Amino acid sequence: MTIDMTLDHPVFGARRLPGLAELRDDLVGEFVTPADRDWAVRRLPWNVAVQAEPAAVLFAATPEDVSTVVRYAATHGYRISPQAGGHGATAEHAGTIVVRTTGLDDIWIDATARVAKIGAGVKWGALQEELDGTGLTGLIGSNPDVSVVGFSLQGGYSWFTREFGTGSGALRAVEIVDESGRRRWIDDRTDPELLWALRGGGGRFGIVTAAEIDLFPVDELAGGRLMFPIETAPALFSAFAEASEAVPSHVSLWASALNFPDLPEIPEPVRGESFCVIDAVTTRGLDELSQVLEPFRAAGPVVHDTVRRRTPGEIGDICEEPTDPTPGLVFAVPLGRLTDAAIGAIIDAATRRGPFLQFQVRDLTGAPGGRDGVGATTTAGYLLSVLAITPFPEAAAAAEDAARELQRAFAPWTSGRLLPTFLAPWQGLADAYAAGERERVAAIEAAVDPAGRFAASVRAG
Repeated sequence: MTIDMTLDHPVFGARRLPGLAELRDDLVGEFVTPADRDWAVRRLPWNVAVQAEPAAVLFAATPEDVSTVVRYAATHGYRISPQAGGHGATAEHAGTIVVRTTGLDDIWIDATARVAKIGAGVKWGALQEELDGTGLTGLIGSNPDVSVVGFSLQGGYSWFTREFGTGSGALRAVEIVDESGRRRWIDDRTDPELLWALRGGGGRFGIVTAAEIDLFPVDELAGGRLMFPIETAPALFSAFAEASEAVPSHVSLWASALNFPDLPEIPEPVRGESFCVIDAVTTRGLDELSQVLEPFRAAGPVVHDTVRRRTPGEIGDICEEPTDPTPGLVFAVPLGRLTDAAIGAIIDAATRRGPFLQFQVRDLTGAPGGRDGVGATTTAGYLLSVLAITPFPEAAAAAEDAARELQRAFAPWTSGRLLPTFLAPWQGLADAYAAGERERVAAIEAAVDPAGRFAASVRAG
């Protein structure tokens, strides 16, 4: 039997890309297609559970690479999916040309003006390391592997949101490649309407190749993780709720329940076990943080303690999250207040284990607004985020069913805005913003991308 191995064969779900040799001659970076030997690996996004076979992937080395591929896509009828380091993949990216900007990794810092200018491929860990010794920090979240640009375009919940606001609120200016392939810098003076939408609108207006963001002064960073046996969860979550209503805005507290699976790749001390965790950060020094954490230490035996003084480059290590590509499902629920009933529901869901590895509650109370933008302000008092590891399709389907059930179960305490950073795969901007905001975003998108060339990582509906 003869097997047709051409890309036009329906088994491979891809058509031969026209003008490929000429396109590659015009690029500095790599343009990878299903015909390449390492396609099966290089096409994968960071969340390897996302089943979306793109038509090709550009690993851009220069902003002009991005412009060239945008023009190529327009000529040949392809849609384009912006991805920085591979985060933000969705099923919407199937059949598109994925543009990864990992190679755009320049960092320039003006400590006097408190501004960083970064390429779209710069990750939070790299930027924060550059800030060591400056007395400044960016609005990093829980994972250092996330790109600064992707985080800022999606809203961005930070360790410092209570004190300085969201990642979108710190976005000063961007260089964007539009649907014609033109590159231009925009700010609040040159195009305030588009920049308003870029601050949390889901990256649906072009491909951002660079950005300027605000940096923030810190006296002395301190932070870390306290881990306790799961039996302490009622006392710890109650102490967390009480502390979150009293601590000043320069202290950030997160409380979690962790269920580690019984798998060989999990280290022996935690394999198959469950724990309660308090993560904390402050910009005012270790002594103050130690006082805040005293009630938690008194609630039970501490089995893991990483609380200490930290440099900006060490903030992303606190949650000990994986930075290697991981199959998973993340969703979140915005909460108004952390009532006794809400705490009980969280602990009940966590101790039933199910498919979920982590239930995490982040204190967002009192968070200020930033620069004018659709995602520049969070209105939730707390954010409940839930993580499941989904190594195969059946696990992903079961986790989604359980996640939808949990969202319904937490409806009595749901309140406020959920920024796109934590939207579930089945959610869209309708779950993040009010009708008037969505209509304004849609109007801007129609004006700047009338052909619908760009496939956003967040659905409009």
